[in-house]
Amino acid sequence: MNRLLSSSMAILALCAASASLAADVTIIDGDTIVYEGKQAEIWGVIAPSKGETCVTSSNEKWPCGERAFAQLSEVAADETFACDEKEPGFLLCRAGGLDVGLLMVKEGLVRARQDYHDVEARAREAKIGLWQ
Repeated sequence: MNRLLSSSMAILALCAASASLAADVTIIDGDTIVYEGKQAEIWGVIAPSKGETCVTSSNEKWPCGERAFAQLSEVAADETFACDEKEPGFLLCRAGGLDVGLLMVKEGLVRARQDYHDVEARAREAKIGLWQ
């Protein structure tokens, strides 16, 4: 992906703890984690599969699945990363007080599932991430 992170994701990236994750977290892919021993999906998002490659409107390939995985991994390393069950099988996760799923939709790294369709529409209009 050729675009820089927006300020909100950049702030989270700068705050990320070094090697270990703050909570008991394992990242499976860009929208699935094991949190405190239970596998669940991040609320509101659908990520490309980890090995998926996306193509921009200018026909450039980029590793969109790996990029979503890497961003979620980076944010989950933040010492403030914590999740609460939104509904069975779905977690609302925050880092630095910010909704991780919402931010990933805003960056165009994932598609909106539940509440974030308006945010996805803005990412599409801005032609970022999956929409470039």
